[in-house]
Amino acid sequence: MLKTDYIHTYRQTLERLIAAHGETRAMDLVVGGQSDAIGILEASTLKTAGLQQHHCLVDIGCGSGRLAVKLAPWLGLSPAGGGKYIGCDILPEIVAYAAKVSGRPDWEFHTTTGSGIPAADGVADMVCFFSVFTHLHDDDIYRYLAEAKRVLKPGGKIVFSYLDYAVGTHWAIFAATLADKNPDRVLNQFVSKDAIAAWCRHLGLTVERLCDGPEKWIKLDLPITYIDGRVVEGTAEFGQSIAIVVNS
Repeated sequence: MLKTDYIHTYRQTLERLIAAHGETRAMDLVVGGQSDAIGILEASTLKTAGLQQHHCLVDIGCGSGRLAVKLAPWLGLSPAGGGKYIGCDILPEIVAYAAKVSGRPDWEFHTTTGSGIPAADGVADMVCFFSVFTHLHDDDIYRYLAEAKRVLKPGGKIVFSYLDYAVGTHWAIFAATLADKNPDRVLNQFVSKDAIAAWCRHLGLTVERLCDGPEKWIKLDLPITYIDGRVVEGTAEFGQSIAIVVNS
């Protein structure tokens, strides 16, 4: 279960950003900024991992819709039919904004309060968690993985990002956490590859691929321009590490 104080802090942050910048800019900043670039990166990650146009995708931690916006012109619009998107997050204001900017009234968006996923058994081809497990304790991560397995079809995939002490570029995040004395700071959770292997073994999931943060493996749909001016095209890294696991 997500802590109530974290939800309160999230809402306070959003309200402060709206007051300072207006709704559109605030909805970008509250999920870390660079929504256009990160949306392309996330959509390209899922497609590289196997997402197809006719698939059903469950997006846990959909935020203000950066992934949904990039998938909206493509997912579920195959001439062969099929395809569906289910987005979930913890603040109704953010969920409502994601539903609006996606422009897809046929898609589902839900406000959730725990580790349950509002979908029937065996309906999803893929479940994704971008920058979700980076802020949850191990027991909540495991509960979410169990729920993801429940809603997946046989052979369906879970794609999630995570922080790993063994990845050198992630240490700066831990160092920043150590330096932050704010008692209400957001949790930065690190996950080991051994933990992922154990969770999958107990849940009947199979690790297909673990990609360290700096590894360039994602086939980009479009070039990405980051806020620092860097332009990336062709093949990209994600930054956080990525796990792709299969419902065995």
